Amino acid sequence: MEGHVKRPMNAFMVWSRGERRKLAQQNPSMQNSEISKQLGYQWKSLTEAEKRPFFQEAQRLKTLHREKYPNYKYQTHRRVKVPQRSYTLQREVASTKLYNLLQWDNNLHTIIYGQDWARAAHQSSKNQKSIYLQPVDIPTGYPLQQKQQHQQQQHVHLQQQQQQQHQFH
Repeated sequence: MEGHVKRPMNAFMVWSRGERRKLAQQNPSMQNSEISKQLGYQWKSLTEAEKRPFFQEAQRLKTLHREKYPNYKYQTHRRVKVPQRSYTLQREVASTKLYNLLQWDNNLHTIIYGQDWARAAHQSSKNQKSIYLQPVDIPTGYPLQQKQQHQQQQHVHLQQQQQQQHQFH
């Protein structure tokens, strides 16, 4: 990234830079994630006196950084999500999630939902009746078409139940 100013190293980074090389040379087959774990354990086991020179060096680097970049302000940079492949999306849609499908009563409420049920909202029509949200149990791995058929069957069944209830009232 052109023009990007890196943050100054903290004490752990100053210390681990040299230690990482040593550990990697001693254990060439060790993965970087395992090396990082080992470095973390070693750093925590050091005494304050052993850590002090690295804190001093980190402070010196911080001061130099502040002088070189007086207007610097750290900003987090979030990665842009890459769009998923359609196969992945279909599999995700077909998987069972709690409340990923919502049922409504008497068509008096319209359910608006996306991939996240927590963002679900309802809009009431004229008659204010309670809304019953229930998870629909669809086995994982159902093809999308079968899932949609299952949804339609559930909706028809619910409408029939509601019509029967109204006949008794």
